[in-house]
Amino acid sequence: MMKLHHFTSVSLLCASSILLTGCVINPAPGSLNIGADGRPASTVFAGTLSPSNWNDLAESIRASDNQRLGVEVNRVHDGSLRVILPANSSFRSGKTQINKKMNPVLDKIVNELIQSQNLRIKVVGHTDSQGDEVNNQALSVQRAATVAHYLIRKGVKSVRIDIEGRGAIDPLMTNDTAQGRAINRRIELYLYELK
Repeated sequence: MMKLHHFTSVSLLCASSILLTGCVINPAPGSLNIGADGRPASTVFAGTLSPSNWNDLAESIRASDNQRLGVEVNRVHDGSLRVILPANSSFRSGKTQINKKMNPVLDKIVNELIQSQNLRIKVVGHTDSQGDEVNNQALSVQRAATVAHYLIRKGVKSVRIDIEGRGAIDPLMTNDTAQGRAINRRIELYLYELK
């Protein structure tokens, strides 16, 4: 009995690792591919909301950052909407639990996803280059998964969410300064519409 229990625990751990790895290495059809510049490289998303709707959504997400956590919202070249959550505001250093101050922003995104069933979301975790590369990669995946789990708990179906961990490979700024490293530690959420 003890051996079977140990086998089951190991099997579940392996299955979880495979699922997370699959999310990172083999994104689902229709998911965003992130280019070397940190922007979506895919043009799979032929359908988009009208620009006025995207603008309204961007403004409402910005307004939900009532704690002034530094959330950025912008359109990217493929028509998707990118929401950048600074990791310093979203997570405690080295941790994967979401800071409750970020809940209003995430809740606004949840409400929009629930109201607009044609929307999908890609959650991408990023770290700075400090520390071990393997640990940074794992942390970026875990943080992206934590955000995805939050969205799922609030009612977004898991099939509408893709996750990816990019570790330190897509910096927005140099990792040579404390300010640059702080900017590089982030979660990016890409909202896009399927036809």
